[in-house]
Amino acid sequence: MSSTRVAVAVASLAGAMSVAAAVLVADWSDHPDLPVDVAIGLAYSAAAVLVLSGTGGRRIGWLLLGIGGCGATAALGSALGAESVNEWIWVGGFVPLMTLVPLLYPDGSLPSPRWRPWVATSIVGMALLAIGSGTYPSDGAQVAFLAGAALLVPSVVAGVAALAVRWRRADGLVRRQVQVLLVPALLLVLDTALQGWLPWPVNALTQAAATALVPIAIGVAVTRHRLYDLDLAVCRAIGGVSLAVCLAAIYVSLFLLLAAVLPGGPTLAAATAAAVCGLLLHPLGVRLNRGVDRMFYGDRADPAKVLEATAAALRDDLGEVPERVCAVLVDSLRLGSATIVLDDLGGSGFPLRHRGDVVGTLLVEPRAGEPAVTGRDADLLVVVCDQVAPAIAALRLSERLQHSRSALVTAREEERRRLRRDLHDGVGAALAGVRLQVETARDLVADPVPEGLLRSAAAGVAAAVDDVRAITDDLRPAALDDLGLAAGLRGLADRMSTPGTAIEVSADLPAALPAAVEVACYRIAAEALANAVKHARAGRVLLRVSATPRLVTLCVEDDGTGLPDRVRAGGLGLESMRQRAEEIDGRLEVVRTATGTRVHAELPTEAR
Repeated sequence: MSSTRVAVAVASLAGAMSVAAAVLVADWSDHPDLPVDVAIGLAYSAAAVLVLSGTGGRRIGWLLLGIGGCGATAALGSALGAESVNEWIWVGGFVPLMTLVPLLYPDGSLPSPRWRPWVATSIVGMALLAIGSGTYPSDGAQVAFLAGAALLVPSVVAGVAALAVRWRRADGLVRRQVQVLLVPALLLVLDTALQGWLPWPVNALTQAAATALVPIAIGVAVTRHRLYDLDLAVCRAIGGVSLAVCLAAIYVSLFLLLAAVLPGGPTLAAATAAAVCGLLLHPLGVRLNRGVDRMFYGDRADPAKVLEATAAALRDDLGEVPERVCAVLVDSLRLGSATIVLDDLGGSGFPLRHRGDVVGTLLVEPRAGEPAVTGRDADLLVVVCDQVAPAIAALRLSERLQHSRSALVTAREEERRRLRRDLHDGVGAALAGVRLQVETARDLVADPVPEGLLRSAAAGVAAAVDDVRAITDDLRPAALDDLGLAAGLRGLADRMSTPGTAIEVSADLPAALPAAVEVACYRIAAEALANAVKHARAGRVLLRVSATPRLVTLCVEDDGTGLPDRVRAGGLGLESMRQRAEEIDGRLEVVRTATGTRVHAELPTEAR
């Protein structure tokens, strides 16, 4: 006969003994521990069969089967009045759960060979404890009992330490298996701590339910069968235990209060407390389940709330939509992380489709311990992607428009620089030469008629030269081509300085910059200096300009009166500076400081 068949036969016998014990006992109040023994006999035996039918953790399976058999034997012995059997058998149905199970969980092997002495200590301690309990009050029983307890206390500590070591060293599945066991273990500890406060049979039933959760968690975790869906069962178990504890606390509190106040005595108090608990059962259960669901899954159980929060994120500035939507998803669904990618449309994730085209990809990291986002989470994220896709498409279109605008401005300024040089060095120089020749010819002619004509021609050529100079100056500031940006800014500061306003310039710039960047930096600096001198009445102004291979940074700080409390909407100066920065894909910030005003601009030197 195979080991699996032996396990099934033993588990079936344990289950039959547990059921028989439950049927034979007419008044369970005379056997307060019977529900727990029955739960151990049924749950541990079933979990043992589940584990032994798999491919791993066979030592854990046989250990669970032994615990289940001891629990079933204790239950039947209690039902038949054979209390002496319970004195021997209860140790095997309870103590291994705190010593051997933590040492061998989840794969049936120890964390390392150095833990072997603790297995022997646990077995010897359990044997001495059983002897002391079974032979009481004979001579030596107390000594054996105390010796066994002395050995088991450090064994329990060693079991907890083994779990901690295994969790710290492991990752992935093994860590998840340890985490799965922690939840029902904590519930069992909590319920055990509340036993003295709960009335019978509430205390017995809650302890039986908490005890049964432990082997269920072990069986599912060890066999890896739907391990990552176990959270739902644990979630419901937490909700059920919480509801039972809350109702028990409400019942006891009301009973004690009403028994002291109502004239009807304990009977009326018990009936009233039971009626109140019955009225609170449904609403309290709904609220507790929602709270537990939110603790595990966030707002996944309420898709409308997630979609409402997503819609609120779409109302903000278009450029901030990806970050805000991802923050909403992480907060609402307890995800590890979320990112919306616009420029990598070939990766894995949730595609954002708009009018048949993929405009982006939502990349999410599942909750801690989960291998992937599936099921209800995936369905909800697909709906969110459909909701967000139009905004992402609009963002992509806006970025493309901004890039086109920046390229157009760059091309315009480069062409203006070329035209200015051609007009200044070509047409302007040629006209200046013609003017010189005409004036020379005028000086050589004595006849007043030709001399008058030449004088008129010289005046016309001079006017043409002035027009060319005016045109070249309008195309772009002459200082940029004549002196360069750094020297041009110093010259600008010198012209705007007054006896009451000192302007300091710090410029660290390369020899060549794109024409659009030079013009934008010069015009923004000129407007910022004019505002500081004329409007802010600053005594000291600091102009700093620096550059990296990708960015030019301009900062103008003054100690003037600062920005007014209400800046006039559509102000030409501030709006002009902002437009000059944005049209080359830069950004500008004007803020009030503790000492005055700061104008900060960042202008990219390369296309983003």
